[in-house]
Amino acid sequence: MKQSKQVALAGMFAAMQIVFLFLGSTIWVLCYIAPLYCGLAMIILKESAGARYCVLSYIVSSVFGMFFLPDKECVLLYALFFGYYTIIRQYFDRLPKWLSVLLKYLLFNASLAATEALLYLVLRIPLDNSLGRYGIPLLFVLFNIMFFIYEKLFSRLTVLYNVKYKNRVDRLLK
Repeated sequence: MKQSKQVALAGMFAAMQIVFLFLGSTIWVLCYIAPLYCGLAMIILKESAGARYCVLSYIVSSVFGMFFLPDKECVLLYALFFGYYTIIRQYFDRLPKWLSVLLKYLLFNASLAATEALLYLVLRIPLDNSLGRYGIPLLFVLFNIMFFIYEKLFSRLTVLYNVKYKNRVDRLLK
């Protein structure tokens, strides 16, 4: 594939991610789903254009999202984890299984803690919620369950894309 088509594809993915993050910013139910979806959509870009263009798309969508989208939690979840996870996941998979899982969960929980800390300390968004003092620990438990499901879905979608759809997409991009 020509470099101009790869750059155009990365730009289209950045625009698509900004649209989904905007939906996540405006529709409260999608606040946590939009960053997940954007991370899964990066599979197509990574497999078709390569990691360089994933990084380009990630940086553009993260910067534009932070400046222009109203809900910073949605954008921070994407920028601090789901946006770049597609790019670095392959390096974790080279490690022994137990170490790979441990490092993935440590990175995920550190990103989640950084998101909550930035929201509270920098952006001054209060942490109060209807669950009181148990709200944040419950958030972490539920997010870790969600990350377990996300991991299973990620590996299966990567295989599905490579087996069934990669040839079709590559033909369209020639």
